[in-house]
Amino acid sequence: MGKTALKICGIRSLEEIQALKDLPIDYFGCIFAPKSPRCVSVDLAKEITDVAHSVGKRTVGVFVNASLEQIMDTIRLTGIDVVQLHGAESAAFCETLKPLAVQLWKVFPVWDKLPMMEEYLPYIAFPLLDTKGAAEGGNGLAFNWQLLKGLVPYSFILAGGVSTANVQEALQYKPAIIDVNSKVEQGNRKSRSLIEKLIEEIHKHNK
Repeated sequence: MGKTALKICGIRSLEEIQALKDLPIDYFGCIFAPKSPRCVSVDLAKEITDVAHSVGKRTVGVFVNASLEQIMDTIRLTGIDVVQLHGAESAAFCETLKPLAVQLWKVFPVWDKLPMMEEYLPYIAFPLLDTKGAAEGGNGLAFNWQLLKGLVPYSFILAGGVSTANVQEALQYKPAIIDVNSKVEQGNRKSRSLIEKLIEEIHKHNK
């Protein structure tokens, strides 16, 4: 059985990643969507990425309907390892990004049925399934995970409302990566203790 990896999204300061870098977290997410309260500058994202790389971790840049030029400039200036598209980007747009030396993830909003993803699959490393909501980014809510039963094990990323309370249920559907943000925060900052509890639950599954 494959092991589920962990992404902590919405890192917004050097202090946050310094406090978390020693934990078994596989990916740290930097958000570049201007409307997000967790949006970071390119300069800060480079500093976060440098810290992540110094301990063998990877960083994910989250974009919402950004231009190709904007994404390419951000990759060049920050050294991020993954581009996550969280907007209405087309499969053709994903195709233009495929030659870049980064992994590509595409977010698909879900509520009561799985979205149509087939035309994107040749160009992306993973589809990321997140709860459909009012916000452009994550909404902190879980969709009906029963819908995941039809997916191939370990071929998708699961986001949206995953917490220490329900991560064991989420892991039953065998996501390749669990993506968390607000559910591991206290006072709008990442909580090391909540993340440690989440990691403990994931490790129970990964044994």
